[in-house]
Amino acid sequence: MDLLAQMATFVKVVESGKLSSAAKMLRLSLPAVSRQISALEESLGGPLVLRTTRTLTVTEGGRRYYEHCLRVLREVEAAQSSLRAGHTVSGLLTVTTAVTFGLARVSPHLPALLAAHPGLRVDLRLEDRLVDLVTEGVDIAIRGGSPLPDSTSLIARPLTTYQRVVVASPAYLRRCGTPTTPADLPRHDALAHLGASGTADRWHFTKDGVESVAELRSPLRTNAVYALRDGAVAGLGLALLPDWLVAADVAAGRLKILLRGFATRPTVISAVHRTELRGGQCIKAFIDHFVRTYEREAATRQSGR
Repeated sequence: MDLLAQMATFVKVVESGKLSSAAKMLRLSLPAVSRQISALEESLGGPLVLRTTRTLTVTEGGRRYYEHCLRVLREVEAAQSSLRAGHTVSGLLTVTTAVTFGLARVSPHLPALLAAHPGLRVDLRLEDRLVDLVTEGVDIAIRGGSPLPDSTSLIARPLTTYQRVVVASPAYLRRCGTPTTPADLPRHDALAHLGASGTADRWHFTKDGVESVAELRSPLRTNAVYALRDGAVAGLGLALLPDWLVAADVAAGRLKILLRGFATRPTVISAVHRTELRGGQCIKAFIDHFVRTYEREAATRQSGR
C-alpha cells in the first residue's frame, strides 16, 4: 500500500475528525479508509487514533505524526511543482502572523498575490504566539517585535520596517494639554500595551543620540492594539502605536502625532522559514510580493509628506 496515500488519508481523518468524513472527501469507502489507518498503525507499532462508535480521538503520537505528514506531503507537492512546465507557482503555503498585523497588513494584500499565481493556495493563521515552524507544519512565520530565531535551520528575510508614534485625540489634548518632550508624559494618561513579555509601561525615545525613558500611568491596559487605538480616538489618553495603524485616523483628524522630534525603536518585520524551503517557488513568490508591496506603500507615504 502506498505510504504517501496512507499519510494523506491520515491527515484528512485528523482534520475532519471522522473516518466517514475523510472517506467522503477522498471518495473512498469507509472500510478502505479504516484499512489505511490500521496499516499505518501496524507499521508504526502504536495507535494513531482511538475510535469508538461515536468519537475519534487523536493520540499524542498521532498528533506528532500528523505534523510530520503535513511537512512530507507539502515537500512532495513542492518538488512536483518545481518540475512542472514553466516552473509555475502552485501548491499550499501555510503562513502564521500576529492577529493585528495579519488583519491590517497581510490579509489585504493576499488577493493580489493569489490573482498573480492562480495555482497558489494560502492557509493564513492569525495567532498572537510564537509558533514552532517545524512541529506545527508552518511554512512562513511573519514576525516583528520578538527576537529572531538563532538557528541554522531557519532563515529570516526582512519584509519591512515601521515606527511607532505617540498619538492622542484633539479632545484629549484640549482637555489635558499637549506634551512636547518625553519628560511631560508621566503627567498624562497613557494607554499601555499588554504584550507577551509584560506591560509596556515605559516608553523609550531617542533624540540626537540621547535616549530617554518615560514612566506611564495607564487608565487602560490591553493586549489588543486595535483597542488602544480606539481608546486614543475616544480621548482616554495617549497611545504609542504603529504608524500604519493610525495613518487613516491622523489623515482624518481623529488623532494627532506628538513628539515628532523623538524617535522610537524601529520594528523590523521578517518572514521566517525553514532552511530546506529556500528557493521554493511558493516561498519566493510570497516574500517577493510582500517586499514589493511594502516598498510601494513606503514610497507612497514618503511622496505624501
